[in-house]
Amino acid sequence: MCSETRPNAKPETVTTHTKKTMQTNKNIPYYLTAVVLFIILKYGFTLADNNDLTFLLKPTDKLVGLLTGSQSVYISDSGYFHKHLNIIIDKSCSGYNFLILCFLLFAYLTVKHFDKSLQKILTLPTSLFVAYVLTIFVNTSRIFASIVVQSQTKSVFLNHQHIIHEAIGITTNLTFLILAYVLIEKLLTHKRYNAKFA
Repeated sequence: MCSETRPNAKPETVTTHTKKTMQTNKNIPYYLTAVVLFIILKYGFTLADNNDLTFLLKPTDKLVGLLTGSQSVYISDSGYFHKHLNIIIDKSCSGYNFLILCFLLFAYLTVKHFDKSLQKILTLPTSLFVAYVLTIFVNTSRIFASIVVQSQTKSVFLNHQHIIHEAIGITTNLTFLILAYVLIEKLLTHKRYNAKFA
């Protein structure tokens, strides 16, 4: 019969499932806020130019300059031009899409690990800040790796440098995104587990 409970079902299992469902329902407003912010930021990117993205481009350019020993010149319409390397770091190299994707991922991961409303609210700006720092690091790594690989393969893949550039970008971004997900999930799960027994 439908009303009959399973003899093997443990009360604590049912209670845990109910708590998880209630917790997920409480998180929905925070998830929706993060998604709305993501959409607004994504739309903002379509309107942005190099000048609007200097908060990403300038620190990336400085780090690339330190790693390569190259000096750049900022051209408003073009971006940061490195004459020595013959590259331009512009809007397409800003890592903006990686930034907002990281923000969404970090917001999702962190919100579900906190119980108090204030903690959940604070996860959004914290996620954005952590995503920003990671974006600068990943973006610099991606550009530097691209410079090194392209200089080594220039003679072999002379007409296919753009493919190598894109492949390095996809590989770097995806690798760091997966690593960040795994590390943050493990860190927060470990912290929550320890808090239960503290």
